[in-house]
Amino acid sequence: MKLLFYKKIFAIFLIVFCTACGAEQANDTEYITTMVSSDTILNILKTENTVVKDSVSFSSYADSVKTILSNLEVSEAQAQELSESMSEMIEKAQSLKKNNQNDEENRGFETFKQDLPKDLSNYLYMKVDSFPQSLLPKNTKLLYIGAATEGEEQYLFGLSNKGNLRKLAKLPADFMFNPSKKTESYYKDGKIFICSEQSYKATIICGIFGFDLSKNMLTLEDETASDFSVESIAKAQKAVEQGKIIEAVNFYEQVTYPHNYMQVETETIHLLKKAYSVLQRLEKEQKYDSATLILESIFEFWGTEFLLNIETPQQLYRLFKSNNFELSQREYIQILEKYGSSLLQSKKYIDAIEINKKLTQITPTSPLAYLQLGNAYYNLERLQDSQNAYKQYKEIIAKTGQKVDKKTLEQIEKRLNEK
Repeated sequence: MKLLFYKKIFAIFLIVFCTACGAEQANDTEYITTMVSSDTILNILKTENTVVKDSVSFSSYADSVKTILSNLEVSEAQAQELSESMSEMIEKAQSLKKNNQNDEENRGFETFKQDLPKDLSNYLYMKVDSFPQSLLPKNTKLLYIGAATEGEEQYLFGLSNKGNLRKLAKLPADFMFNPSKKTESYYKDGKIFICSEQSYKATIICGIFGFDLSKNMLTLEDETASDFSVESIAKAQKAVEQGKIIEAVNFYEQVTYPHNYMQVETETIHLLKKAYSVLQRLEKEQKYDSATLILESIFEFWGTEFLLNIETPQQLYRLFKSNNFELSQREYIQILEKYGSSLLQSKKYIDAIEINKKLTQITPTSPLAYLQLGNAYYNLERLQDSQNAYKQYKEIIAKTGQKVDKKTLEQIEKRLNEK
């Protein structure tokens, strides 16, 4: 009886396996009388022990299984064992089906390269997209641009239906193709376009080729050049003149190899000069949130790194004196002070400490820097650090005789007396 029971399990496995794989399965013809109803067994199969979920619905195999279960003589314990066995078998069937699907879907260029001769697999660069099947040579299914070995001249290769490669035509020597920075290759309007980016620039050169693959001919007919960095700089400069500071920064951020395209310091200083005027206007209009966004955008921009790297008053003085910037040293300090204040108001205390410490380094006589530094430390509950900064603040205003708001002084004294 037990042997017959396991024979039934095997029969059910075949049904489930074929159902999961989408195949037809012949019905089992052995029947015996039942001790447990088919509904009871089917209910057991629906428990959490079975893995049939979204990928294969229960109804897709239940009818097939029910033919056997309806007359299968098993105990409750055997039914539970059957449930567990079927769960394992269904899981394996589903996994096999999924793996087969994934293998088919994922078989792309990387898989194809593994089947190529070793001297070719590392140097095939890109496929010619959208090439009409009707124009391909006989027994050829795809076109690729590549080279047999590193440094070798570039060729148009044909990939046969059997996975073999053959050279169809050599790219003309006068075409500037950079295989290490290829961008795309495609068919359009009866021509083959082959594009690559030039070294250390964002210039993309596309060759436009006529072809006669029956004669292994590839003829350079024209070239186009576009430079994303040049376009981005032009858009940034226009935005600066319009007072759209954040937009300008976004365009500058898109520039590749900026030092090959522009004088970074000059461009950045001009940006800051325009920003200074915009910030003054926003303060008068009490649009503090807008001013904060502009300040954060400016000082997160890579162009301001050379300014933030200054560590002493002497370095700051020499930079502005030697370059004769349109932005004055004092104007730059005021912008930095505004940034330190905006970070404090935004409760970005760690960033506020960094900027205000920078201010105390390059302008050690600035009382505002020490006041803002003390406030940032205090909000982080670093009492000793905040008290040291407040003491520096009081010393500076005592030496310079600057007028201070009474409420500010009272708050500082209160914090200085905390322990």
